[in-house]
Amino acid sequence: MKPQFHLPLSTYPDASSFAIIDNAIGLARQNDAHLVASIPQVRIPQVHPPFPTVIDVETWRGQAERYSRDSGTSLRKHVADAISETGFEVRIHGFEVREPFVYERFSEIAKCYDLSIVEASELSRQLSETLLFGSGRPLVLFPATSVYSRVDTIAVAWDGSATAARALSCARVFIERAIKVQVISITDDKEIDEANRALLISSLKHSGLDVDDVSIQAFGETATAAIQSAALERKADLLVAGGFGHSRLREFILGGVTRELLVKAELPVLLAH
Repeated sequence: MKPQFHLPLSTYPDASSFAIIDNAIGLARQNDAHLVASIPQVRIPQVHPPFPTVIDVETWRGQAERYSRDSGTSLRKHVADAISETGFEVRIHGFEVREPFVYERFSEIAKCYDLSIVEASELSRQLSETLLFGSGRPLVLFPATSVYSRVDTIAVAWDGSATAARALSCARVFIERAIKVQVISITDDKEIDEANRALLISSLKHSGLDVDDVSIQAFGETATAAIQSAALERKADLLVAGGFGHSRLREFILGGVTRELLVKAELPVLLAH
């Protein structure tokens, strides 16, 4: 059975970039996966201001809906252009949805596929969080400037948590095709169960993988920066990490690896909650 990848494309208030389309197509093609792009026509509910206003609400509604429609047309055209000479097929799932339920609808759709592909940026952070918590499926985040390349080396951010274990399981579709896996742990960020970590490395090696044991210290950097630096220094093509290992409220207040990755991914990242 082929993997099923999902590409949610925003059309309002900001349109998704063409780069995320190109990256998603590249990722799906390498992994012999089907790709479905979801493109909404956003409808704006009628608003009846309780007091007189200088804003022409109906004109604004029409402009917003036309922007969504035109953005969708542009995104569909780029998909068609990107695959025109490859023989690869991307299915388009068009749907209508009312504001403010766009992200929730994306999340419902994402439940039907193996993973969703999203750009890592402040503009898409709310979408990414909704998908991560609401769909029960992993995300693959791409940097805004990323141009897709093969996933041959995979870095796994390992702290022994349940979310890290789930992310590793979700990454199986990529690990099965990888040449090397790096298990990266930060030893001065939190206590690591070394016996459990050694067991993980042994298990991966027993599966036939070439595994690098990478223990690092953050030395004052954020855990996110340290993990990404270690992965990039070792030429990793994909970073696998657990998403929101703490409560969502605690991550919101204190920051955290997940929240930083959602907007500052420096290489493709698979996140699972």
